[in-house]
Amino acid sequence: MEVLVFDIFGSFGHYRKFYTTSSALTYPFPPPTAIRGLIGAIVGYGRNEYLEKTKGLRVGVQILNPIKIIKTSINYISTKEGDYELDKKLSNKKDSVKITRTQVIKQILVEPKFRIFACGEGEVFDKLKEYLKEEKVFYTPVLGTSEHLAEVEYVGCYPIRQVENYEGCCFSVCPVEFWEDPEITSIKLGKELIPYDLDQNRLNPRYVEVLYSKDPKVPIRGKFKKVWLVENFEEELAITLFPYEP
Repeated sequence: MEVLVFDIFGSFGHYRKFYTTSSALTYPFPPPTAIRGLIGAIVGYGRNEYLEKTKGLRVGVQILNPIKIIKTSINYISTKEGDYELDKKLSNKKDSVKITRTQVIKQILVEPKFRIFACGEGEVFDKLKEYLKEEKVFYTPVLGTSEHLAEVEYVGCYPIRQVENYEGCCFSVCPVEFWEDPEITSIKLGKELIPYDLDQNRLNPRYVEVLYSKDPKVPIRGKFKKVWLVENFEEELAITLFPYEP
């Protein structure tokens, strides 16, 4: 089996956490559902088909740049049918702002860069490989939301194999339950609850708790229940992939 490796990066990014309401909080990395959406954008699958088309792929993510997050105020205007016409008709500006405009606090990733791993076989995998090697995209790739454009850089295609009871370093975001025997170091870890799978209607998400290193230069060390080893890479690279099997 092979894995495609490519980097995505840009000036800003935002991957909204599913439980946020009035404040738009961001994940520090793209969750698997967002990665599948990015792959769909690269090869030309619409929002109503990319989940079905990419369900045969396993994906993983490694954080390459230090995590930097800023907060800013964002003004939203409703584009629902009727709201725009109502906005024009209202003579009292305060009423107009109250009905059709909303201001929220939004977290934004600054200069994010991630390494994406896409493992699989078949038509979708081959199409993604073709697009990456030829440096072309069908839809504009973004880092979470439409205003944060992404650059895509192909790294390569490598053999990959699964290893159980692995002792060493994991370089990617890793499910908590895979980390069986932690090696206590001074590393700073973060933990998030992320969606890793959706049904075809973009509903009924499945969630998993994951760990990640807050310092991209220092991987997670210890004994792991299961990892995937990327072979013929610059160094031995152990990662985890989603959807995962407990």
